[in-house]
Amino acid sequence: MGFSHAWEQRYVENTHLSVWPWSDIVSLVHRHCKPLISTRVARVLELGCGAGANIPLFRTLGVNYFAIEGSPSIVKQLHVRFPDLTAQILVGDFTEGFPFPGCFDLIIDRASVTHNDSASIRQILDTALQKLVPGGMFIGSDWFSKSHSDFLNNGASVIDESTRAHYSSGQFAGVGKVHFSDEQHLRDLFSQFEIVFLEEKFARQYEPASQHQVASWNIVARKRA
Repeated sequence: MGFSHAWEQRYVENTHLSVWPWSDIVSLVHRHCKPLISTRVARVLELGCGAGANIPLFRTLGVNYFAIEGSPSIVKQLHVRFPDLTAQILVGDFTEGFPFPGCFDLIIDRASVTHNDSASIRQILDTALQKLVPGGMFIGSDWFSKSHSDFLNNGASVIDESTRAHYSSGQFAGVGKVHFSDEQHLRDLFSQFEIVFLEEKFARQYEPASQHQVASWNIVARKRA
């Protein structure tokens, strides 16, 4: 199973409970997907919706929203907050398939898919390709970069050449697997898609002094018609 039970514990402990739409998701959707989702009532699937930060964005856009989330406790909370979406926000492991019939105009992920190993990510993207309509889009936001200081953290276990686990401290402590990409690796992962946007983001801490660098990717890819 791809979903790490460590995330269920984080949610039970009321950590990682972001409830405001992620700014990169907002801008990427408006910049690259508005024509796709404004011509009809589009179907949008979110992989790993967490505490539902992006749901208000898609409700405002008037789309038909679906989500797969591995944490039973957070899904229970979402069903209370959004009772009309009870049948459309499901507990599941998206490495094993998407439990909804039909295809989607847009599939989005904000730093959930990237908490899997390389083989699982390839499987997820293969499923996404099958479940997108021709011309449909996939948005991946905050996929961790190999330029991130923690990629070479000697305290982590090596799962494969791009995946680490068992961090004892820092951003990735207690969250299971963490996958890192460079440009070549991302282009290989998305080789069956048309990449329409790709950017790498950097943030380096200077005070308190550490020189720790956070680095991640945003990607928008289209299923070829």
